[in-house]
Amino acid sequence: MSVQSLQVKNYDVVVVGAGPGGLTAAIVAGKAGLKTAIVERNAFVAGTINTGLCVHGFEDGNGRRVIGGKSWELISRCVAAGGSVGPTRLIGSHMYSTTPVDMAILQTCAVDMLEEAGVDLWLHTLMTEPVVDHDRLLAVRAWGNSGEFEFRARTFIDATGHADLAYRAGVPTRDGRVGDGAMQPMSLGLTMAPVDLDRMMAAIGAGYGKARKPHTDKEDFVWFTLVFKHWEKELEEIGLRFGKAGACWGNSIYPGIVNLNAVKVIGKDGADTVQLSQAEVQARRTAVLFTRFLRERIPGFEDAHMVRVAPFIGIRETRHIEGLYEISSDDAVQGRIPEDSIALCGYPVDIHDPKDGVAEFQQIANGRFGIPYRTLVPKNIRNLLVSGRGISASDVAFGSLRVMGQCLAFGEACGTATVLAQHEDVDVSELDGRRVREILEREGAMIM
Repeated sequence: MSVQSLQVKNYDVVVVGAGPGGLTAAIVAGKAGLKTAIVERNAFVAGTINTGLCVHGFEDGNGRRVIGGKSWELISRCVAAGGSVGPTRLIGSHMYSTTPVDMAILQTCAVDMLEEAGVDLWLHTLMTEPVVDHDRLLAVRAWGNSGEFEFRARTFIDATGHADLAYRAGVPTRDGRVGDGAMQPMSLGLTMAPVDLDRMMAAIGAGYGKARKPHTDKEDFVWFTLVFKHWEKELEEIGLRFGKAGACWGNSIYPGIVNLNAVKVIGKDGADTVQLSQAEVQARRTAVLFTRFLRERIPGFEDAHMVRVAPFIGIRETRHIEGLYEISSDDAVQGRIPEDSIALCGYPVDIHDPKDGVAEFQQIANGRFGIPYRTLVPKNIRNLLVSGRGISASDVAFGSLRVMGQCLAFGEACGTATVLAQHEDVDVSELDGRRVREILEREGAMIM
């Protein structure tokens, strides 16, 4: 058997991970003329959006939009293609609004934007190890079906969610929450149809959002809270724990089709391969039992079947990098906006307890707080930025900033910083975050 040689690929910037934190980074860098690659281990882009969740975070706690730029263009394209209703006001919820999307249409819109920006998209390509020289990343090695690659670049962006690249490059990280390392539970999304949403909401509904669904002429439920407190013991027997309120959440972009964020796995580490595998198996078994429960017990589900299960379990938390600054709990809940803020976070603190899965919410003063550029800059490596939920933050701040709308905004900031660093012939760690903020505000990406 022949051994294939290492295939070297040269770029200005390499983004590892094509989820929300990587998409916008690559689009911005590519649009600015940088030779850009995005390396993704899955067969698709958009990451956690593919689990069937809404995109939280485009509006703050007072209903003011805080995210624009390429992130907003992506949602706008989805709306135009009939795959989203845009930000939707919620009633009786812990958050002001959310943005339901059709994951397949969003994927298509995202790929269109990547191709228009000239980005090289490397799917089915697993990052294996970094090549490090003192405090610089020289390259990232990866495996694909056609062999081993070495992606060389001046700047790298870690959008893996787990801070995999930063961790393997020697950046100090923290696992889970401060103190005991426990991590928020994982959840597996599933889709059921046909469901009578009116009967479902009359039986177990609580908070909700309504909008006119694509290709229809009437308002319908597009986001909802479902309360299962009455069946708590029965659900625990099949492996489901909804906490003291007995609640889970779901959404519906098309009539009769619902996505449920209900199958929660507690006590597993998503950065540990064995535990992650165990969580996937456990969740998929539980999903089948839960759909049977819904058909037998809940009005509106009598004729419904599970028509889709997410391609992977959704992971709320794994590693957090040590950055040049860590967003404190006070920074978040008091609504501070530092001078070098490169994104605004308007989603409330949302922490699912690692031990019992209970979700606790806390509002943000003035509805928003700022994400300093320094939180994206890891210690030890000069030409690396971290995007997405792996940035440097306290437990409380992380409970707010981990959602997908904010991750899209972090990616846009990383892409903008990479372009600025190239133009000024410096490393991204040397940039003044206030300069990055000026550009983001001027381009309409960060809306004050």
